[in-house]
Amino acid sequence: MNKIRLEEGSCTRYYSKFSSCSECQDICPTKAVECSESEVKLIQDDCISCGACVGVCPNEALELTNFTVTDFFFDFLKSSESIISCKTNFVCLAGLNVEYLLTIGLVKEVTVDLGYCEECDIKESCYPKIEQNIIEANKLLNSFGFKEIKSESIKAQKEEQPSRRDFFNIFSMKNIAKSKKNFEESLADSGGISSEVVRAIREKKLPNKRKILFTILNKIGKVKEYEFLKQEDISFTSSKFIDESCDNCSICYRLCPTSALSSDSKFSKIYFDDLMCIKCKLCHDVCESNSISLKSFDTKEFFEGTQKELISFDITRCNECGAFFTYKGGEKMCQRCKQEEEGALELWGLS
Repeated sequence: MNKIRLEEGSCTRYYSKFSSCSECQDICPTKAVECSESEVKLIQDDCISCGACVGVCPNEALELTNFTVTDFFFDFLKSSESIISCKTNFVCLAGLNVEYLLTIGLVKEVTVDLGYCEECDIKESCYPKIEQNIIEANKLLNSFGFKEIKSESIKAQKEEQPSRRDFFNIFSMKNIAKSKKNFEESLADSGGISSEVVRAIREKKLPNKRKILFTILNKIGKVKEYEFLKQEDISFTSSKFIDESCDNCSICYRLCPTSALSSDSKFSKIYFDDLMCIKCKLCHDVCESNSISLKSFDTKEFFEGTQKELISFDITRCNECGAFFTYKGGEKMCQRCKQEEEGALELWGLS
């Protein structure tokens, strides 16, 4: 039975061959994930169900078949538990990304048990990410005026806790119907990108972790002070800038998986919504003119976010073909007609 599942319609590797995202491959301690052009290969026999790849995927394209972080989140908030541990109620702590850590920290006091990390076989791959996530979540909690998430070496007595095998069996029984469905779907997979995947890409679904964070932030309301964060200090969203080299080719907002980048009905403007961005960097990867840049992030966006106009264009009709195009001065001829004219002149030896 598969240990991990990939939803191709949410993976940026399937959006464009230019996607450079390799977060899942980079963190996998057993090399069970391989990224290549327009594809992610899962080697189920090598997977140990640690969940680290699930935690780093910006668009939640990966999911363990016997454990979901979203289910854990709601179960944990409803419970009286205050400790998150890889030995009692979670998989590898690297699977708990910044957004979930931040959201949990906004709702209740919590301690992350790092007691088993030191002796863990996958420490080298996963522990740096665990530390980084806790530091980032606490930086944001501090800026909001909330208590930090504690990280301690608690290391509860092993004999009092279920073993890793027993723990996964519990979740396997709990989600047996779901696991069976996923298994049947994998058997029916004929390979390639199906129409369902294409439809999922076009729908541009927002990840659960972002929807949940939105909900909690709305309930909290505004905080007293905001601050600017360097773009490298926040891993899961961003603020962007587009310079005048942009030719309005439209690829960035057409491929943006969450519609953080968008345009108007005339394709004369490019808009950006910071909190819709999942920092997958796909827009940067596909921009041939390198017109898109990151800038410092204002934490005000978490509470008073607005859609911003990054750049606007003069749209006019081509004198040759009549099609509308982005006009930047000179002869009113679209790029396609210019290329055709240049090709004809070269063919006739007049170029």
